[in-house]
Amino acid sequence: MRRRRPDALPDNIQIREAHSGEGKAFTDLAALAMEGHGDFDDREAMHEAIDEGGPFISRFGAGRIVFLVAEHTPTAGIVGISSTIPPLSVLAGMERNGADAVALGATAMAYVKLRALAVADDYRRQGIASALLTKALAIHRDHRAFLAYGQFTAGDAGLDRFYRRHGFTIHAPGEPVILPGNSRYPDVGASPLPGEQMFSRTI
Repeated sequence: MRRRRPDALPDNIQIREAHSGEGKAFTDLAALAMEGHGDFDDREAMHEAIDEGGPFISRFGAGRIVFLVAEHTPTAGIVGISSTIPPLSVLAGMERNGADAVALGATAMAYVKLRALAVADDYRRQGIASALLTKALAIHRDHRAFLAYGQFTAGDAGLDRFYRRHGFTIHAPGEPVILPGNSRYPDVGASPLPGEQMFSRTI
């Protein structure tokens, strides 16, 4: 019998964009990734957005919001999720500092934050998280994004290895990710919360 490659997705798992009506299943899994990462909780907004149906564009007129799921096809169950968004906190800061609509739209398009990536306990170590991340980055690359970033709890060796394996630079605890500007607007920084560290890579 042929053995499945370690990085190959099982035949009964399908990676696709979330469908209307899957908001609760999505946010129930998203809670696994978001717990303990600050007071900001956008799961209700995720739930409502998914149930309304996509495609999803930020209010800045550019920048895809991508909700992906891993479906266990024999049962139609959602066993993994990823949420990737424009850098909304960075954009809000730029807006407060008087950035114009062109600068805001360019930043929303160029940069992607990995908001949540989670797989149900019984389906881990099957390549599902890797497949979700790879597909999400490919979608954003096709929409002209060029840098992705996120954060995890400082010192989490498993997540450190995972993101390094996918080509990310792991930043020191407390170190921000610098999002390069251009002639119209300056560089901006995306900073981790206390006890977190950032990861980033071009896509």
